[in-house]
Amino acid sequence: MKLFNFLKPASHVKKLHVNQIDAAYKKHRYMNFVGIFIGYACYYLLRKNFSLAMPFLLNTGFTKAQLGLVLSAIPISYGVSKFLMGNLSDRSNPRYFITTGLIISVIVNLIFGCIPGVTASLFLMGTLMFINGWAQGMGAPPCYRTVAHWFSISERGRIMSVWNISHNLGAGLLGALAILAIPLLTWKSVFYLPSIVVLLFTIVVLILMRDTPQSVGLMPIEEYRNEYPENHSKDREKELSAKEILFKYVLVNKYIWFLALANVFVYFVRYG
Repeated sequence: MKLFNFLKPASHVKKLHVNQIDAAYKKHRYMNFVGIFIGYACYYLLRKNFSLAMPFLLNTGFTKAQLGLVLSAIPISYGVSKFLMGNLSDRSNPRYFITTGLIISVIVNLIFGCIPGVTASLFLMGTLMFINGWAQGMGAPPCYRTVAHWFSISERGRIMSVWNISHNLGAGLLGALAILAIPLLTWKSVFYLPSIVVLLFTIVVLILMRDTPQSVGLMPIEEYRNEYPENHSKDREKELSAKEILFKYVLVNKYIWFLALANVFVYFVRYG
């Protein structure tokens, strides 16, 4: 679809001179990791803002049941988005994918915080929460793609454990901003203040991130680290279609089903 052309993976470029490769690889690995760390932390700055605003919305006449219904739009759209947009992310440039989701989420939160009348309508709030949930589903998949392209199998567990701190950092910063901003400004600042912060950091993420090593003149991570998986093949770096990814590698993989089932129970405990 032409609509998503700007998300297409970056083209491979001519390989750098051998003397430049090590320094360039180290620089881009560091920059990409910092990019996905900041980027995913920013997603959490814009995820739970409505929950912080709920006590103030209750004072305007809404019931807990009504606001709970609005809030439920996020997990529904988020779950669907992670499946569909995750598939699209596998065939996209993570630099633009992760920032596109952030920009959509920024717009939604700015509408909440700056446009009069929005917080007086259950329909408008529910619609915006659905859109925000969809945008939030665009955060994690490009991070996974980035780690897979820039870090070898033996490094990924350590890298992912450090990256996973980012969502705790983002959620914590949102609470801190709310504590500082609400008494000084208004309760709607829980929407627009984090949005301004995230917009600035989105520019930083765009500057830091790149797509694949080959898009900046480097070899694949397996060749650089001389660490090949057991099922390595020459066409491993080939960009697959959505159908190939889903039916050839995902739905037929029993381990993915086991992990998905386990994750269901993890979230029962997490949000129960």
